[in-house]
Amino acid sequence: MISFFRKIRQKLLSQNRVTRYLVYALGEIFLVVIGILIALQVNNWNEGRKLNKQKAVLLENLEQDFEENQKRLDLIIGFLNDREKYARHILALLDSLPEKLDSIPTVFALERAGFVHYFNPTQPTYEEMKSSGTLSLISNKELKRVMSSYQTFLEYSYRIEEKNSDLIQSFADRILRYMDPDFGTVNITDNESKAYAGVHFDLKAMSNDTEIHYLLNLIVHKSIVEAGYKDRIFRPRLKYILELIKEEKKIASNE
Repeated sequence: MISFFRKIRQKLLSQNRVTRYLVYALGEIFLVVIGILIALQVNNWNEGRKLNKQKAVLLENLEQDFEENQKRLDLIIGFLNDREKYARHILALLDSLPEKLDSIPTVFALERAGFVHYFNPTQPTYEEMKSSGTLSLISNKELKRVMSSYQTFLEYSYRIEEKNSDLIQSFADRILRYMDPDFGTVNITDNESKAYAGVHFDLKAMSNDTEIHYLLNLIVHKSIVEAGYKDRIFRPRLKYILELIKEEKKIASNE
């Protein structure tokens, strides 16, 4: 092809047809420019396809991460509600001092009222997108904003959990004074375990300890507040983020 164009140029020059040669040369340049533009366009199209595929994968992973966070949030709120329930149950026992008492559910309640629960969300995709700069692939500014502010709420939630942990640990240490010395080594995963059957505790002595009453009432209050914060702040925020991700996925699929 190149030799063909060269022959045409040589023929025009040999015939002294300068005007025609110039027109031909301009046409040849035009064809070259068009070829370059087409090549650039194809390259841009291929790059666009690659970015769209990358964006689709990232959005899918983001959706999975936040759906997992929703599940974890539901679990932690359930744990907090249970902690409140167990603390109220122990308070009722300390007030009534029943003569007959099943040690298994009672010790289970004592232990679970002294549990610290942390909300540990998974967010590898978001962190990866921040570090790699691929967060710019998301066109929805509102989605980027709420995901960023979500981190701030996570930090505040963690501070609440840390602040409550000292109180709850104080209760756990306090009740050990009235428990079987081996209680601290008991490892139980469900309230049907027979391991609690042999654990002894002095409920009457506990009932006379005003500090235990005070700590249990605080645990009830703190559990309600913490569960409420997570339910009213985190739950709707996670739901909103997932809605925005689904919208972004729908738009991306049409690009």
